[in-house]
Amino acid sequence: MVRWLDDIVQDSRFGVRLLRRSPGFATVALITLALGIGANTAIFSIVNAILVQPLPFRDPSRLVAVLDAKPSSGVDWLFVSPNRYEEWLRRNTAFEQMAAAQNCYFRTESGTDAKLLQGGCVSASFFPMLGVRPLLGRLFTAEEDIPGGPTVAVLSYAGWQQQFGGRRDVIGQTIRRTANDAAFTVIGVLPQDFKFATDDFLLWAPLNTDPNYRVRDDHGLLVFARLRDGVTLEQAQGAMNSVAEQLAAELPASRGWAITVKPLQRFYSSVRSIRLALLVLLGAVAFLLAIGCANVSNLLLARGTVRANETVVRLALGATRLRVIRQLIVESMLLGLLGGVAGFLLAQLTFDSLVALAPAIPSFRPRAIGLNYQTFGFAMVISTITSVVFGIVPAFRASRGEPNVRLHEAGRGGRGSRGDRMVRGLLVGGELAVTVVLLAAAGLLFTSLRNLQTDRLGFDTTGLVWAVVASLDETHYRSEADSSVFYRQLFERVRSTAGVEAVTGATDLPLRRFQGPGSPYDVRDRALARPDQQPTADLFVIEPTYFQTLGIAVVQGRGFTESDDERHPPVAVINQALARRLWPGEDPIGREVRPLDAIAGGRWYRIVGVVADTKERGVGTEPQPTIYRSYYQSLARFTYLLVRVHPSPSTMAALKSAVASVSRGLPVNDFRSLDDAIAESVSTQRFSALLMSVFAALALILACVGVYGVTAYSVAERTREVGIRMALGAAPRDIQRLLLGEHLAVAIAGQVVGLLAAFALARYFRALLYGVAPSDPLGLAAPAVLLFVVTVVAAVVPAWRAIRTNPLVALRGE
Repeated sequence: MVRWLDDIVQDSRFGVRLLRRSPGFATVALITLALGIGANTAIFSIVNAILVQPLPFRDPSRLVAVLDAKPSSGVDWLFVSPNRYEEWLRRNTAFEQMAAAQNCYFRTESGTDAKLLQGGCVSASFFPMLGVRPLLGRLFTAEEDIPGGPTVAVLSYAGWQQQFGGRRDVIGQTIRRTANDAAFTVIGVLPQDFKFATDDFLLWAPLNTDPNYRVRDDHGLLVFARLRDGVTLEQAQGAMNSVAEQLAAELPASRGWAITVKPLQRFYSSVRSIRLALLVLLGAVAFLLAIGCANVSNLLLARGTVRANETVVRLALGATRLRVIRQLIVESMLLGLLGGVAGFLLAQLTFDSLVALAPAIPSFRPRAIGLNYQTFGFAMVISTITSVVFGIVPAFRASRGEPNVRLHEAGRGGRGSRGDRMVRGLLVGGELAVTVVLLAAAGLLFTSLRNLQTDRLGFDTTGLVWAVVASLDETHYRSEADSSVFYRQLFERVRSTAGVEAVTGATDLPLRRFQGPGSPYDVRDRALARPDQQPTADLFVIEPTYFQTLGIAVVQGRGFTESDDERHPPVAVINQALARRLWPGEDPIGREVRPLDAIAGGRWYRIVGVVADTKERGVGTEPQPTIYRSYYQSLARFTYLLVRVHPSPSTMAALKSAVASVSRGLPVNDFRSLDDAIAESVSTQRFSALLMSVFAALALILACVGVYGVTAYSVAERTREVGIRMALGAAPRDIQRLLLGEHLAVAIAGQVVGLLAAFALARYFRALLYGVAPSDPLGLAAPAVLLFVVTVVAAVVPAWRAIRTNPLVALRGE
């Protein structure tokens, strides 16, 4: 063992001397490896934090998300209604614990300024199920999680620091709920390392004290559970399938609904296709590293030919083949480890920029994404593995054959065999195939991003800013008349603010990216054939000038007016998609619909107008059937304020003051650009397209370097042959065709294989594409054409230099 370690040390020292004697070779190899390993390390750090590391909760592999599904609408997960959640609790046989959560809002007041805080309302079983213990105070109990129960709250660590300055006397302080103006007493603070998907939740309160929980059929709950010991995910899914069948048989409203059980980590990482995007990028950087390995292998093959005399002499002097291979592998590993260190340093230099490009990614650890000892270990492991991969073939090729034969070849000046040329050709063909795949993927993703960015939403976002105004509490706003007075004052105050061109509002931002089936409604004089065929539509409550402000055309009838208020019969406006669905070829004006939500209160709404279709679910979606109602005929407690204005710090401050002047203590968030929100909605696609383009560009550069290097070395090997042919009168064109023929054949074969692979792999990231098919001919052919042109240029240069060489000089050099 000691002798073996001593040999390793000697080989390492010898390898360092060789690298110092060949700075050009060492520099090219290290840069190539650093690019591949650095890219892999940076992407792995994100993948490791989001997809690999277990959730930081008790026995995380047993945690699942339990969600509603609507197979008839093609939706495999939806939030859950309180009625269905409570039925699940009663019928549960698969879970040790179940918990539910939904968003709820609070406010803090400082003088005349009120700030809106996002919180979570959760059942008392939530924190015990996760195994979370408080840093200060205590958690709320099941006895407090009841309708009309004590109004208590637990602060997150960030909420404690931001709102109370981290004071130890925070226990007993109060904070007010926006929904009913109730004062909630702080009873505890959560530990600093607790995070549940987002940093936005600053406090937590009992679910049953939230007034919104009283809306029994509203699908607004996320339900979590812990599997019983011995129960598998498949068994839990089977048990919940039985529950769904029981509910459908007993309750007509549950017909057509299914239940989905997913691992908690898998559910959150799939939001906005984050998981798919990360896996695609991880595959891309693996391909990039493969190209780098192919290039370094070719460099080592060429270097091995140059060092043939040294290897032959060592074999002739008694060194075993295994000893020679070990020395060459040690040299490769030394090169790989240096490349690993350089790659990790490169990842550190570029990591902040990478994270800045990344979309908002749900995670469960504060500062989850970062470079740490795990990513450094990954860089070292991958560098070791790659060094063996790119070094093993050159090492075996260099040590092959009988010493006497190799000495004879060396004495004649041999510079490589047909087998060496074949291996180099395979490596170049392989890296060209992989490059085509990366270029095709980058082209498809970039085309998709361009389609998203130029997608026509059907409304004008120019100069629009928005803010959340929440919310009209039950204490001060009991009726529609109360809310109408508030909204009239709100819009009038904002409209009169200097610099404001137009103002309107809606209960939902028109780019929400929600992919559910919508909310149910009834149609007058139209009976359902089956309960599970209940029609659904998107429901918006809007300020009357909404259509004019956003530039949405009224194509039939009229829009809303100020007289459509609580003193007149309720009216509605629908979009063309709903008119086509319900009354194709007929006049919908005068027909009646009844939205089945709490705002409607069971009332029928007469249709007075039809507006043009818009993509109010955001870019990359299709127009959905939509029903609009007026703020002045609805008790809507929450609004998105939309203002067309030339933004400036003074104007934004004036807008906030105008909102605050309507009602003391009314919280409002900062105003944001609607265009920025739209850009943020495609952040996953932008992240994927930009990084894939960078990786594809690096792959193209490395592939060109590989083609150029192999061609140049091949030409150098055949210098004597070229000189003889030229001396005998061969035409330059014929010599160039001879030198390029086999390389272009390899290039064409590699690109054909790459096209087939790109076609096969593109369908796996279909969910990231919009407006372009995975099999798009232009998207697949254009990268191959580009690569072929670049390959020809890279191969022609050394061949052109060869035919310009004086035959006498070539023969004398040989």
